[in-house]
Amino acid sequence: MARVIVTGGSGFLGHHLCRALLAAGHTVKNIDLRPNPEVDTVIADICDTERMLVEIRDADVVFHLAALIEAGESVKFPQKFVDVNISGTVSVLEAMRQNQVPTFIFSSSAAVYGEPLRVPILEDDRTLPINPYGMTKLAMEALVSSYVASYKMTGIGLRYFNLYGPEEHHQPESHAIPRFIEQIQSGQEVTVWGNGQHQRDFIYITDVVEAHLQSLNLAQQQPQKYHYLNLSTNHPTEVRQVIQMLEQLMGKKANVRNFPERPGDPLVLVADSSKATQVLGWTARTQIEEGLKKTVEYFLSKQT
Repeated sequence: MARVIVTGGSGFLGHHLCRALLAAGHTVKNIDLRPNPEVDTVIADICDTERMLVEIRDADVVFHLAALIEAGESVKFPQKFVDVNISGTVSVLEAMRQNQVPTFIFSSSAAVYGEPLRVPILEDDRTLPINPYGMTKLAMEALVSSYVASYKMTGIGLRYFNLYGPEEHHQPESHAIPRFIEQIQSGQEVTVWGNGQHQRDFIYITDVVEAHLQSLNLAQQQPQKYHYLNLSTNHPTEVRQVIQMLEQLMGKKANVRNFPERPGDPLVLVADSSKATQVLGWTARTQIEEGLKKTVEYFLSKQT
């Protein structure tokens, strides 16, 4: 069993991951700006380099989830994203290097690819981010690969696409599925960019958590390397199809309002995850219909 530190373990993915790690018998310490009552949590900022040196020690692996995640916000406040996502990652890596914590597994993103030249996207396709958020994720990957090469660490970057599921709460909510559920339930306009034909690779939370757990095995089997893997369903779904499925599940009609397409918003974003299948033995198991059903049930149960 591993001694695990999770940064950002109080967020959407963090809650699910900490729970799964504990259930698998690992010891877990969470570092976050907010508490997670389910796990031992240290309230600290990853940008506090001195504090990270104190807190990141006596562990086998760090799951680094802490980051700013809103691509639109990154366009408005690029410096903030550089400070948290890049400098914060250096703080964590430096503490690991100095305290001999060998393995770093982290949330990368489909945003590293920018506008894909082809779909489905393979890991070694062109990486050319089109917003500062994607740039910071690509820089985080480069930092990790350089630490692996320079200090014999082990690094795994998991590039996932549109993550969704129960317990997803952002303020304000900008992610499509929880926002659609809230808008349909409350009778608000359901805001859609373009005509709803955009296709996205929606991946369910438990599948992504499973890939993180399987990454622990990969780190043991192939240490002192940098691995980067797409996590995807290989099956994109149109935004308008998602809305139709939600209407059926919720028994309510969506009041859809279409807005002009956003610049830099590719029509189809889907990845090929065969490398993760080959290297991790992982495949996404949850179909969109099943995942949406569980997600709707969760959000509606919170409103009663």
